[in-house]
Amino acid sequence: MKIHQRNLPRVVIIGGGFGGLEAAKALGKVDVRVTLLDRNNHHLFQPLLYQVATAALSPADIAEPLRHILRKQENAEVILGEA
Repeated sequence: MKIHQRNLPRVVIIGGGFGGLEAAKALGKVDVRVTLLDRNNHHLFQPLLYQVATAALSPADIAEPLRHILRKQENAEVILGEA
């Protein structure tokens, strides 16, 4: 989280898949603190897994760090862990 937001309500999103990331992004302009919890440090774009399996892409090509995806969102933080 880039700014100090002590008195704002906190929204905890469990999972950094498509739904979790879209929820976090949708809350980007809302006066809340967003915490995204995931066991992995990256979002895996699963529709392209078949291209990794056929060696058309490397695994790094379909994975993006969660913190990088939300880097411009001042009210968001990513925590690695399990719920």
